[in-house]
Formats: sequence, structure tokens, C-alpha cells
Amino acid sequence: MRITTGRIDSGNVDELRKLAPDLVAAVRRMPGCQSFTGGVDRASGRTITVSTWDTQEHAGYAAEALGDVVQKIRAAGTQIDPPQVFEVITQ
Repeated sequence: MRITTGRIDSGNVDELRKLAPDLVAAVRRMPGCQSFTGGVDRASGRTITVSTWDTQEHAGYAAEALGDVVQKIRAAGTQIDPPQVFEVITQ
């Protein structure tokens, strides 16, 4: 399981939302991707993505592997924290 958090100015959330389909497509093309979900708290500007993977190695991919969508998200004002990878112990 991969968890990535971040922050965005609430005025930029709609721009981030426009980029979401490209992000979803890029992540789902990665080897081993099982699921991907993203969310935002407009009041605080906090963002989160949660994805599940076949292996921890699959979950540990570098953001650059997603292509230019990550740069577009950053250009929209999103600060992306380093991802955290967890072992799934229950579902």
C-alpha cells in the first residue's frame, strides 16, 4: 500500500481536479497497480492518494516514472510529500 500526502491552496483544487484523470491513468499503467484513490480536504488544503500494489517493490516506484503529470500537478501549486509504503496486513 502506498500513501502520498500533500498540500494545495484551496483556490487551486479545481485545477488539480482537472489533472486527476491523467494521474489516475498514469498510476494504473504502472506494473502491479491494483487500485488508486485520491482525495482532498478543501478547507485545510491537504491531499492524499492511496494505492494498492501486487508487491512492495511495485509500490516503491519513483514519481518520475509517471511522466509529466507529476510536474503538471506541482505546477498547479501542489506540494507533494514523499510517499510512504506499507505492508497490507488486512483487507
